[in-house]
Amino acid sequence: MSAPRFSKGFLPFFTMKLLHQETGVSLVEGMGMAAILAVGAAIAIPQVYDVIKDSQAEGLAATVRTYELAIQKYYADMGTILPLDAQGNPQPESSGESAVPQSLSARLTLIATDPHAGQANLWTNFRGPYLEKFRSRRPPIIGDHMALPIVQAVPLETNVTATNNGWDLKGDDGQSDLPSGAMVVVFQLTGVSRDQFFRFDHVMEPDIGATDDERAIRGRAKYDAARSTLRLYLAHQ
Repeated sequence: MSAPRFSKGFLPFFTMKLLHQETGVSLVEGMGMAAILAVGAAIAIPQVYDVIKDSQAEGLAATVRTYELAIQKYYADMGTILPLDAQGNPQPESSGESAVPQSLSARLTLIATDPHAGQANLWTNFRGPYLEKFRSRRPPIIGDHMALPIVQAVPLETNVTATNNGWDLKGDDGQSDLPSGAMVVVFQLTGVSRDQFFRFDHVMEPDIGATDDERAIRGRAKYDAARSTLRLYLAHQ
């Protein structure tokens, strides 16, 4: 005769009785202990998620700082934040896509001996790579796509919006602090939730903005809720 089978989670009566005899814990007491554990887990799990999300924000901030450092080194060698064309002339490039050879993100990861690194004019000072890697379709930590576009700033003291090319770097009045027509390097990351933006913004600039609406457009980091996009000022000239 085959041994009896029990459904998953079923505890035969004689086993429960044996446990009661050996441990002195009644069924009611056991259920109470289980309830306490469940409540503890319900309290602890959100806190764990908060720690993970805060860690992601800090990790993204650290990664962005490596991009800033790369641009600083590039500027020190080339005297420009713009990517160079084949003739060694600085040229704006608005896509910022790593797959585009003429983009700043591609130039920063270019090895000095690569055929794309010409030898005319400013190319003679090129000492790349300035950045180990930058892959638009594989953003770090959070998001689904990133780029380093170079855009032209709106006129000085223009009201900053989530989508225009103005940044209230001081975070004091909601108006752009950048010189009119300046060329700006932007770190653009899509697929960012509102919560992720505010956690990141708190790491980067914890003291800017009195309300969420102000924080979303003031300072270096801006958030376009309609497109789930973070746009962070990195440098300008």
